[in-house]
Parts: sequence; structure tokens; C-alpha cells
Amino acid sequence: MKLLFSGIALILYTLSLSSQEALYMPREFKKAYKNKTRELDGKPSKHYWQNSSDYVIEAEVTPGIWKIKGSQTILYANNSPDSLSEIVIKMYPNHYKKGGVRANKIPLVNLTDGMVISNLTINNTAVNLSNDTSISDLAHASKKKSDTHTIVVNYSSTFLTLELPTPILPNSTTTFSMKWETEMPPIYVNKIGAYDKESAFMGYWFPQIAVYDDIDGWDKNEYTGAQECYTDFGDFDVKITVPKGNYVYATGALLNAKNVLNTKEHSAYKASKNDSKKTTILNHNTDNKTNNLKNIWHFKATHVRDFGFGVSNNFEWIANATNVDDKTISSNIVYSKNDEKNLRNLLEIQEKSIQYLSNELPGVPYPYDSFTSFIGVPEFDGMEFPMMANNGFSNKEISNNLMTFHELAHTYLPHWVGINEVKYSWMEEGWATFLTFKFCKALYKGTPYENYQLKRTIRSYNRSAGKQWETPLFSPSNYMVVRSMHFQQSYNKPAFMYLALEDLLGETLFKTCLQAYLKRWNGKHPTPYDFMFTFNDVSGKNLDWFWQKWVFEYGYADVAIKKTENTKVTIENIGGLPVPVYLLVTYADASTKTIHQTPEVWRNGNSEITIHAPKAKTAITSIALQADAFPDIETTSN
Repeated sequence: MKLLFSGIALILYTLSLSSQEALYMPREFKKAYKNKTRELDGKPSKHYWQNSSDYVIEAEVTPGIWKIKGSQTILYANNSPDSLSEIVIKMYPNHYKKGGVRANKIPLVNLTDGMVISNLTINNTAVNLSNDTSISDLAHASKKKSDTHTIVVNYSSTFLTLELPTPILPNSTTTFSMKWETEMPPIYVNKIGAYDKESAFMGYWFPQIAVYDDIDGWDKNEYTGAQECYTDFGDFDVKITVPKGNYVYATGALLNAKNVLNTKEHSAYKASKNDSKKTTILNHNTDNKTNNLKNIWHFKATHVRDFGFGVSNNFEWIANATNVDDKTISSNIVYSKNDEKNLRNLLEIQEKSIQYLSNELPGVPYPYDSFTSFIGVPEFDGMEFPMMANNGFSNKEISNNLMTFHELAHTYLPHWVGINEVKYSWMEEGWATFLTFKFCKALYKGTPYENYQLKRTIRSYNRSAGKQWETPLFSPSNYMVVRSMHFQQSYNKPAFMYLALEDLLGETLFKTCLQAYLKRWNGKHPTPYDFMFTFNDVSGKNLDWFWQKWVFEYGYADVAIKKTENTKVTIENIGGLPVPVYLLVTYADASTKTIHQTPEVWRNGNSEITIHAPKAKTAITSIALQADAFPDIETTSN
């Protein structure tokens, strides 16, 4: 049974969920549609809800050893229709705890005692955190029974579950307060940690209330380092204490710049907020003699899904202002002086990135007031946070340029639109990779580097395509602990799916669908179905045949010329994915003709198509499939 569409309007979504056969749908998703939290046209429904956590945090960082001591209050809003009999608190720094669950190798020196929470209260009721009911050392949960009427504590590797004798009622707020201590890894690894004794980036650094949603309930997935995080939206009021002479760069607005910057720095800082020219706010020759004095840096951010910050006493800080519609965006580059030769035009590239994303693709104005690239990772790597990126550096200028864009592109997905990165990393990394194709083409148009990122990703895709572990995209990302598998499924394959989709719909309609998806789901948590159903709805096309192949089935990009008869060419789809076809016909007079077919030619599920090469004044001398605009893993059959 297929979903029916007419023109641009969806005219039939009356099938019961139990009989819906258009696309495979697990039962936890069916439940959400039955409860009317989501609609089959891709929109949030009238009963859509999500919870939120507002944080007031005070933390002190000790540079060099990079220990953090903090206290915080969390106002948790249960907007769900459910009474919550338990609360899950994420403790991401336990990724580095001795005995923690990990998918990646880390240096032994990075092993710590993890995060230690103390003085935890819930609505002023103290919690005995030493009364751990877990009794198993295995990865799966096991605990002893408790007959008490107190709050029951159960530690997992990277989260803490509190079983409540009195449930948290729907449409109510609960106040949590706690103190905690942790430390960042002394050697940078897995996107956070120390660059050296002078500089570090703090990500996944404070206790967070986990997401409780309409699909899975509580997010009880371990943070293993293979994937990123799933977080709710909330407001952050954060004060960070560091020794004077250290500077803090963070998510949100700096509220007390006059107190933490000297007169010259503050003057430059204010000027950079309105000047399109590069302003140097700070150079690496900072006087670090502090005489044991400390500064408190105060930041606020509203309705964001995380908070990250960098600390350094020897980085450069340059900035300028760029205008998007009627808003001025503060653009900042903070970096090690040692890397300057490969970062010399990065502020200009960051400005062009903001403008491209705002005005070209996706064509949605940059939604925040600032963006900062904090650059000093001692390897080529990058990690996005709201209004910030923690980036590495390369000896190739183009790589640094594209890394800056890629991390900035994540502003939209997963930050403005709150993707569950744990389960669906292809819904954010794939988009950032696809958008980088497009930006690279625009930035380097007319040069040999125009398709640099596209060709690089084609090569990466071809190495892994069609292998046994290349599972359907719908497979939960947190099961992908093999690095090659993660990159293929999260970055490469989905980027080419979006490219094929753009080819299928045309650039204008594709952009319209993408903008509708972003605007429908900004500040919310979409699933793959919300994305797919939105594109169906807005395009006015039943794309289920496309989703079925790309999202739910095994397949890879591989087409071949099976046979030719005069001007008739039979092309076989060996890999099974609906991909675009580019056929180059060469004639005896050296003239050529390119024939392009969109993925629509595979709509009926056929494994072969026939293309008629156009006749010319001279005979055809060769016919070849082109593999430079889209992957094709076996070109000897082209």
C-alpha cells in the first residue's frame, strides 16, 4: 500500500499505522504518530512536546592540570504527558574514567577518576549518592532490589539514574542542585581536552539532564566517543573562574567584558562588534603574571542545546562584524600563533561561510549573534558547539577553510534543529558534508579546487561502499563503533543521498523543501521520518521509493554499461541505489555530448534503463559513464 499525493497537496494520510506499508516504521515511532505528537506530513503535531533544562553554573578551571570544580542549579520542565518515576543525569567525562565503556583508544595518561557529583538535592531533598544499587560490572544494567521509599541511585558508565518514590508530574518543574568535580583529558583526544599546558577546550564537561522524548523515553545510551550527544534545549547562565591572564571563549554572550579585558582589549572588542574590517583584540604576548588574582567570565545563552568553552593564555584573538539581513553577527577566530601561516585568511573565510549559509544554502539567516572558531587542536579534527567550534589545523590552507565552514554549518543541524546525534548522526554530519561540497564549489569556482571536497569524499565513499558493515542509514548510529563504518554512514553516504535528492528535485525545489524542514523543526527534535515526510509533503511528490532504497535497504553506487546497439545504450544498476547517470558520448569529429538522467529513472525499481545517444553529423566513437560528479565504485565497466 503506497501513500498517495496529488499536486502539491497531500490528499491521503488516512491509513492506520498498523497497516501502513509505504515505509518501514518501528513500533516506537508508530506510537508517536498514534499519540499525535508528530504528523505524517512531516510537521510537529498538536500534541508535540519536549522537555527542557535551564542551567545556572559556576565553575572554576585550573589550567595546566585542567581540573574543573563546579556547582549548578537546573530547572527541569516536564512538558510531557507522563509522570516521570526516574531521572537520568548524563556524566560525559566518565568517558575517561578507569573502567569506562569506550569505543575508541585513548592514551593511558587520560584515564581519570571521572566526574564526582556531591550535594545533590531534588526540590531541596538530599540524595544519598553513595547508595549505588548497581551490582554488575557488565555493560548491561543489573541492580539489587530496594524496598525503601527513598531515592534509589543506579550508576552506569556515563550516566546516573535516580528512581523517585514520588514521580515528577506532567506540566511541572523540578529544581536540581549539585556540586561536582571533573577534569579534562591532559592529552587532547576525541574532540575535547588540553592542547598543552596553556590551552584547552571544555566540551561535555558538566552534568546534564538526559533527553526524555516521545520516541524512546529516556536516553540511556552510553557515551562511548564514537558518536556525539543528544541534548534538550535550555537557557544557560554560566560563570567561569580562571587565573587572571587566561581568557575564556564560550557559547553565548559575554556579559562582563569590561571586567575581564583591559582597557585596550575592551576597546578593540567593542569595535569588532560593528566593524567589517579585521580587528585584533588579543595577541599572544599577554602578560600572564597574575599574582594569584582571578577573573570570573560571565556568559548567557538562551534556547541552546549545549554549552562549550575554550581557555588559553597565549592565543591570538581576531574578530569582525558581518551583516545578515538586519542583524550584525560577531565573527571571531581564536588561534595559536604557531598556526598563523595556514590560517591567514580564515576570518574572511568564516565571514563568507556565514553569508553563504544565510543567503545561498540552506538560505536561512544565521540564527545567533556570534560564532567563534577556537583553533589549536594538535591534529586535524573539529567539533561543533552552539556558536562555537573547537577545530584542529592542517598544513593545507584549503583544509582549514573547509573545516571552518563544515563546523559552522552544524549551526543548523544539530544545533538550531535538535537532531538526536546518538541515533541519527547522518541527519547532521551528512548535511554538513553535503553543504561543504556546495560551499567549496562556490568558494573556488573556476579554479582547480572547485570540486576538491566532492572528489575527496567520492574517493572515501568508494573505499567502503558495498561492504558488509555498510548497513542501511536507518541503523542506529550508536551501534557503529568501527571508525570506517561511522565515517561512511554518518558523512559519506548520506551526503551523496542529499546530492542525489537535489538532482532528483532540482535545486530550487530541493532548497524549498530543506528550508521548510529547518523552519518546521528548529528548536525541536526531528526523526528521520519527520525529515522524509516533510520532503514528500513540500515537494508534492511521493519519494518513498527513493527513501526505501537510500535509507532502509542495503545498496551502493555502481552503474555499468551492459550493452550498446547502434545509438541505444543499456545501463545496469549493479549497486541498487537510485543515483544520477552521466553519459558522455564522443563523436568522430571530437565533439561530445553529455546526457544526464536524474535518479527518477530508477523510480520503478528497475535494474536497467535504456538511453538513446543523440545522432550527429559524424559517427559515435565512444560512450562512457562519467564518475567525477557522483560515486561509482567500479569504473572498469563504464
